[in-house]
Amino acid sequence: MNTSRTSWKPSSRYVTVVNKLFQGLSPAQISTGDTDDQFWRAFLAIDLDRDFLTRFLTAMHKDECLHVHKPVLNVLFMTCVSFAAKSQEDETVRGRAIETLSIVLRCVLAKNLAGWEIMEILAGGVNESDKVFMEFVEMIAQVLGDDSAPASIRHQVLQIAVIYTCSVNQLSPGAYLLRRDLFPSVVNFIKSPETERFAFEATLLLSFLANFHKSDAAKLNPYLQRIRDTNDTELMKKICWAANFACDAAVKAYQEISDDSIPTFAKTVGTLITSLRPDRALSSQPLSPPRDLFKKQPIEASISILPLFEFLFFNPLFTQIFMDPVPSDKAAMNTRRIPLLPYTTISLSSYLLTHGTSSSSPRAMAYANLAMNMLLVMAENSRVMDVFCEESVHPIRLCRQRMPLLPLPTSTRPPICALLDCCILWLRHNLHKRLEVYTYTTCIWTCHRVIWYLHKVRVRLDYEWLELWKAILGLLAFLVSKLDHLAATGGVERLIQETLHLIDFAMSKAEVLLPGSGDIHVLIYELVLSSNVFRKQSVLLQSLGQPGSMDRRTSLRSESASKSLKHLLSVVSYYEGQISGTTARTAKDSLRVVAKLIEKDGLHGVNDTRDNEDLPNRAEDVIGFIRYGTRDGLSLMP
Repeated sequence: MNTSRTSWKPSSRYVTVVNKLFQGLSPAQISTGDTDDQFWRAFLAIDLDRDFLTRFLTAMHKDECLHVHKPVLNVLFMTCVSFAAKSQEDETVRGRAIETLSIVLRCVLAKNLAGWEIMEILAGGVNESDKVFMEFVEMIAQVLGDDSAPASIRHQVLQIAVIYTCSVNQLSPGAYLLRRDLFPSVVNFIKSPETERFAFEATLLLSFLANFHKSDAAKLNPYLQRIRDTNDTELMKKICWAANFACDAAVKAYQEISDDSIPTFAKTVGTLITSLRPDRALSSQPLSPPRDLFKKQPIEASISILPLFEFLFFNPLFTQIFMDPVPSDKAAMNTRRIPLLPYTTISLSSYLLTHGTSSSSPRAMAYANLAMNMLLVMAENSRVMDVFCEESVHPIRLCRQRMPLLPLPTSTRPPICALLDCCILWLRHNLHKRLEVYTYTTCIWTCHRVIWYLHKVRVRLDYEWLELWKAILGLLAFLVSKLDHLAATGGVERLIQETLHLIDFAMSKAEVLLPGSGDIHVLIYELVLSSNVFRKQSVLLQSLGQPGSMDRRTSLRSESASKSLKHLLSVVSYYEGQISGTTARTAKDSLRVVAKLIEKDGLHGVNDTRDNEDLPNRAEDVIGFIRYGTRDGLSLMP
């Protein structure tokens, strides 16, 4: 191996050679007497000036990349791929080839290129792209799957794969990653003791690969099929382990901005003393922290929800790993450094949903939508729900950074209560004129699914049901009050219909669902208080509906919603009339009237025979999230 040019001075010589290359000089002109291979080996043997190369390539205009500098970039890319693939190459040379490749990909692919332009710059032309890019992908597969390669080399190549995948996103050069199935190599990387600490990045790569043209090429994407079919429980455990640490870090990032821990006695006394200060005398109520504080949230580690969603949505076996092991005693839980993954997932979801629209950030909203879909997937999974209906061995910490706060939870309440609390947080804190209709509909589906499941398994959940009823009814009231602004917003009619179905179902099953008669009385009274809201829904639905363009499914859904509304109005009108016929003047008196009537005659107008009716799964793949996911994946790379 000829290294006659290793006497080049590190930084200054590096800058000189790079400048000469991009001035159009060939390796033979720069280093007379050396072959091209000798030149590039000597070049890669000297210290890489990462900052200089990054600035140099970043400053390069897109047109320069496509024309005057295309030959150099093409040769540099292919040369680095070649050296990176050589397992017998000097480790220093190989490492610098990989690092150079990483810089070239990051800087060049950041120039808003079309797919053919990427092929022109990196492969020298569309005609050569198959050969060049398949060599690139083959190098990735070879190095990631090579247990004998140094862990640092394998990790760098993994990061190159993430950089490339995130940068090309849905452009045509990404298809080369589908031609060569990288799944076995990535799995080997995740399970290898030397590289398992990088499992989080490797798992993200699998998720990004599985999302390439997912909507129109699901059957052609090998990674989707692999995720569906794999029964590798060791792989799943590694994925869960890595995701749990990332989710926990994302939760802590929110908590570091604003301490929302549940008050202890000492903390309460401290707050009382502070409130007695003259400058705090008028601050009678706690306030939500300024929304601007959260404008940079969530941190990129929150993307860990994506692989969890993918595996839980597509792979039935993953549920078992996701939920196990759930310790049955507090002693086992107290030895854990961080909560269980299902608990951490719910905790992070609570923060994402609370702050979903706080900063008017499409990115934060995309994460909130992903979190809500994750909750729906869990709600539609019977194994998850079976465990979630049992007593919790550890409290699940939820977001308490926006007013009004949720009631203080008991330490042993079932996790399903925390899941419903997440829905309340979304319903309360994201009502805006530009309503996120799809996420609100998903939230209603999630609530409906939970209530349907509780009824199905005959579990009377001890829960602060009033908070949920108020949040749901508050949504209907908002829709009525903002009709002029929402008329052109797609999906509002469907949202109203689904919400009416949910309320009607909850009312019809109240005697089986709710833990005590008092909870039934409160539900009916809350419905009576919202009687005007229900009456206006009929007008609202008529104004939103377009009978001429309805297909059969839409027509049936409309008819079903009309029946639910009619039933609700029948029950509400009855109790409203009964209250008006008494001397009740206060809310307490009215509630007492409702309670007395129900205790005497049972719940009026409820004769529902749909006990065995199945609720269809509504969870959908979150295809739109990937544009934000790939950006965050790229920002996590060096």
